[in-house]
Amino acid sequence: MSRYPNIRISVEFANTPMLSERILITSATCPYRRKLEMVMQETGNLMLDTMEIGSMTALKFFVESGLGIALVPKIIAEPVSAGTTIRTIYGSLIHMTFGLLCKASAYPPQLAGHKLYLYLKQHLKEESS
Repeated sequence: MSRYPNIRISVEFANTPMLSERILITSATCPYRRKLEMVMQETGNLMLDTMEIGSMTALKFFVESGLGIALVPKIIAEPVSAGTTIRTIYGSLIHMTFGLLCKASAYPPQLAGHKLYLYLKQHLKEESS
């Protein structure tokens, strides 16, 4: 039987005094790891039991195998595998900066790219309010 009967793909920090499960982390340069470490430090939680996994996409399979929990982008976690659960993270500590990547020759974005940028800007602003 797995050590982690209720495996989660991501961690909820609200009202969590101490995480007792192993946290699977990526390399030190990964923004998700840096964010996780920052949030843990700011909320007073210490990461005691961690395992470094070299690939973000491999994290899901390590979670499925019962080796711990991980903070991953939703697109990596879906579709949800049998025996795993996704928990969405909310709160001001989790906000991450991101950007749109394009070739230099495609900048500034044409009409479709500009509309996408405006849509994301508007809807992400609403979600964070």
